[in-house]
Formats: sequence, structure tokens, C-alpha cells
Amino acid sequence: MNVRRESLPGILLEILLVIVMAVSGLAIIIRLWQDAIVAIGVELLIISVGVLLLSILFRLRRLEEQSAARERIMRSNLEDLGRQMIQRQDATSQKVVEAVESIKSRMYR
Repeated sequence: MNVRRESLPGILLEILLVIVMAVSGLAIIIRLWQDAIVAIGVELLIISVGVLLLSILFRLRRLEEQSAARERIMRSNLEDLGRQMIQRQDATSQKVVEAVESIKSRMYR
């Protein structure tokens, strides 16, 4: 996965928050209920929610990077298209000028 350096502290913070969420959930479950199976089940649920949130965040970042890349490509393509249109317009105007000059020279003969 292509991870930018400036987003690395954010990723580490998110992972740390998931770990804190899992540990605090385990502490609360064990304190309130003495049943280990319920505690493990709830802890797995908390961890899966944390992993799901991390997955969503990673996908959003990847989509953001892809949209920025597409925007750069589209901007480049539009600039190329603009240059091509200017060249075509110049060529067409040159042909019109040549045609007018040809007609003028015929009129003066």
C-alpha cells in the first residue's frame, strides 16, 4: 500500500485508538460480567468494529489519492486539448487569410 509520510502519524494514532478501545472494552466487560465467553465475544466485537473503521479510513484515503491523480491527468489532458485547439484555430485562420489574399489578388487583376 502506498502510504504518504505525512499520513503515517495519523495511521499510527488510529491504530493506537483501536487498541485503547479494545483494552478499555475488555476492562469494562471483565469488571461488569464474570463470564469469560461473553467478555471474549464482546472484545472480538469491539476489535472488529475498530478494524472496520480502520479499513474505511484506508479506503477513503486511497480514493482521495486516486481522485487527486485523476484530477492531475484531466488537467493535463485539458491543457493539451487547449493547445491543439489553438493550433487548429491558427491553421484555420491562416487558410482564411490565404484565401482572402487570393481573392484580393484576383480582384485587382
